[in-house]
Amino acid sequence: MIRKIGYRRDYWLTLIIGSCLVVLVVLLGVSFFKAISDSDIKSRKEFLRKQTELAATEIEIAINRFEDDSRMLIDFLEDDDLDQEDYSYDLTKNARRIFHNYPGLIDTLWVNFQDSVNYFTLTERNDFTRGLYPNAPPLRDYRDFVHYLDGNQKFELTFLLNPVRFTKGFVTHYYLNNGGSKMLLLGGELINIDSHQIKSDLEIDKKSLKQINKDAAEGVIGVYEVKWRFDAESGNGVLVEYPFNFGKIYEELSLLFMVESNSITSGIYSTYLFLFSCFVFLLIGTVVFFALSLQNRLESQRLLEENANEISKLFDQQNILLRELRGFVFFHNYKGEITRVSDEVEDILGHPKSEFLEAFKREGGYKDAVSVKGLVKRALKENKSFINVEYDFEKPNGELVRLRIFEKLIFDKKGRFNGGLGICTDITDQYDSKLELIESGKRLQNLIDNIPDTIFTYDNSGQVLEAHAKDKGFLKAPDDSLVGKSLFDLVPAHQIDKTKFAFNLARETRQIQTVDLEIDTGMENTFFEVRFFPLDSKRMMSVFKDITSQRVWEKGLVEAMNAADQASRAKSEFLANMSHEIRTPMNGLLGIIDLLDQTTLDAEQTQYLEIIKNSGNSLLNIIKDILDYSKIEAGKIDIHSIIFCPAEELEKQVQIFFGLAQKKGVILQTSYDSLSGEMMEGDVEKINQIVLNLVGNAVKFTPKGGSVSIRLELENISGELYYMKCTVKDTGIGIPADQIPRLTDPFYQVESSSSRSYQGTGLGLAIAKKIVELMGGELTICSEMGQGAEFAFTVILKKAPELILSDPPTVDQNRVKWNGMADEYPLKILLAEDNDLNLQLMTLILDQLGYDFKVARDGNEVLDVLDRKDIDLILMDVQMPGLNGLEASKQIRQRGKKGDIFIIGLSANVFDEDQKKAYEAGMDDYLTKPIRLISLAEKLKEYAIKNDVRRKKSKSR
Repeated sequence: MIRKIGYRRDYWLTLIIGSCLVVLVVLLGVSFFKAISDSDIKSRKEFLRKQTELAATEIEIAINRFEDDSRMLIDFLEDDDLDQEDYSYDLTKNARRIFHNYPGLIDTLWVNFQDSVNYFTLTERNDFTRGLYPNAPPLRDYRDFVHYLDGNQKFELTFLLNPVRFTKGFVTHYYLNNGGSKMLLLGGELINIDSHQIKSDLEIDKKSLKQINKDAAEGVIGVYEVKWRFDAESGNGVLVEYPFNFGKIYEELSLLFMVESNSITSGIYSTYLFLFSCFVFLLIGTVVFFALSLQNRLESQRLLEENANEISKLFDQQNILLRELRGFVFFHNYKGEITRVSDEVEDILGHPKSEFLEAFKREGGYKDAVSVKGLVKRALKENKSFINVEYDFEKPNGELVRLRIFEKLIFDKKGRFNGGLGICTDITDQYDSKLELIESGKRLQNLIDNIPDTIFTYDNSGQVLEAHAKDKGFLKAPDDSLVGKSLFDLVPAHQIDKTKFAFNLARETRQIQTVDLEIDTGMENTFFEVRFFPLDSKRMMSVFKDITSQRVWEKGLVEAMNAADQASRAKSEFLANMSHEIRTPMNGLLGIIDLLDQTTLDAEQTQYLEIIKNSGNSLLNIIKDILDYSKIEAGKIDIHSIIFCPAEELEKQVQIFFGLAQKKGVILQTSYDSLSGEMMEGDVEKINQIVLNLVGNAVKFTPKGGSVSIRLELENISGELYYMKCTVKDTGIGIPADQIPRLTDPFYQVESSSSRSYQGTGLGLAIAKKIVELMGGELTICSEMGQGAEFAFTVILKKAPELILSDPPTVDQNRVKWNGMADEYPLKILLAEDNDLNLQLMTLILDQLGYDFKVARDGNEVLDVLDRKDIDLILMDVQMPGLNGLEASKQIRQRGKKGDIFIIGLSANVFDEDQKKAYEAGMDDYLTKPIRLISLAEKLKEYAIKNDVRRKKSKSR
């Protein structure tokens, strides 16, 4: 009211002065007109600038809150205590809260769990939806307004933002005068964001627009008088440009508010005309002008009051949002006194609103209030425009909370401090999460510090970024001095290629690659196992593990293995030599026995001969067992598969013991299942050896009146593979339970005293077990004392293909007397033997068989005889002085047709490799010493038949 009276007084004073001095009135009128116009425009500019500044500041605060909330969301995802229900319900709840807290800001939110991607969005009906996204979320550079966050546990958040829609909704409540416009300058383009403004194609003069873009790029607040045009309409206006940052998402935006200027200057030129034409009209015009100006001023004041009320309403609306953020807004003047604060202050600080206001009015008394005032003063001294600080605050109930204060300091156009607008938020939860993250990092660092290995991190080119070594001796330099060097400069030149290969392969495949390096650490060469693996898309890591001691151990192990192999070879050579030396006299002994057996003897002589024969056979079996076990132990036993019928072979082996069983009064029984008669592939010789051992033991340990039963079964396991199970069960003396586990130990016997009832070497079961395991089976033993025993073994066989069996050989295995067989099976024989005893024995045997033969004492004599005589078959001793039997055989085979002679090797060496060498040298067959008469007779018959067939073929040609 007082202001209105002042305006009227000025009006009448000016009117009186104008009446007195017309010229002065005219000049004063023009001056007053300009002053009123400038004041009006200035007032509008100031109001518009404050409106724009307030709106831009509020947007910045909202975006900063959004960035904090998005970071809180990813912290929520990385909480180790989350379960599936939390991911399903709480995640949706938190995402919905962010969408509703910032209406219009977010188009879509993608959450990348690495194994799946979920999306969240609001539909056109404002319904919040969540679903599984079939594709990968947009990349970080997909669009300008993509907010991307990634966590430590590979969670990723991607927000697709709409800043135009958000800003448009945000500034809806900021009132402008009629004809005002709200615009957003984004990337040099003006965008209308006034929901009540229909002038979407409003154009501003190019000069003003160029200056606006320049000031916006420099971050300068600008106030302009511009010209605008919309279709056929045009006019002048006052425009305020206020640059602001859209958080860290987009940093070059400006908010523009514009109001149209009233045509205050209209009528000036007509007034001048009226001055010259009529003083009355001048006075009337002057009165009208003052009246209109004063009225316009009063109207402007009314609009300012309405705008202030609108701002107060907006402040209340902002408080509603702060309740969700656990914060409150406050304003203070230049003295530091709080002029206004939102009601949430009591929830956050625990103090009533009145007490909070009172604390900032006093000088001292409240340390927290004094501290905040001190921060404002310090910011003013340092020429800062805002305050951002965190500190701990203790509530009246003793609860300690973490607060964050962000305050924007407000200055007038002359740079004078007018006060501040701030927001205080409770960030206790975020702060605790941050501390836990720091502690987790410390634990990880402690773990790295205590790892004994050397760790490097590199960029993708192999340049060292970080180095850590428990043992500094490897680095030969401080850790920091290696930073910036290339990995490939740390390894010897001859190992660079394989290091680069492993490094690049690990980077390309994203998988761990290992390479062994030998590096000179100064005193001695050190071996390292180096593992390369990628940390992320830009960094690689390696772990150098010292394996020098392991290499030393491996070297010692290799040397020990070589020594063991050498010892094994020495033992094998010793056994071979011993076998040869023992079998040579055995050859003479058993050969003479066979010769005696072919003569006419009385009953007493026959009994004595039988005793000698059994003793010799027992000694031969002992030697055979020792050699077999030696071969198994040295790993020189091989599996030779042939086609056979399991049932027939078992019957043949059991038949051997029928005489002994009948003599002891033991019943010997066999049984088979339906598959036992099928043809199978396997090492029948070794299977027979196992059967002979088990059945022989059963007959030996079963007393008179007892029984031995043998059961043979086959079971299909897969395709053509079968399990053959043979069970030998007797009613003998049984075995103590504590002795069963040791039965398969070499040379072990249950009764080991010198007066034991049963003889043997104790190698039979040890050999049987080794052979069974070699053939993929198992040997089991069950027994009780006095209840007999059950031995069972399994081996893997393969079903034989369907074959047309040829007629069996015509060898008469039941023949006993072979005297004079040369008449039936004639052969021209050459005997190559250097040992006098063996030569004498072989002469007696061949004489008894009725053969005339030639004798050679070494290989050279054999070749000489072949040059002079026509020979059908050579009995070739392998070991002879000069040219041995093997070399002689090779030279014979090199003669072509002249060398087409049957050669049977004779040797005391029984190892498989010895027989293999004989066949490779060109021998047709092989007999081991001692040479038994029946075995030799059968071989001579076999090759006499073959020789006859060969001659008939030659004649037919």
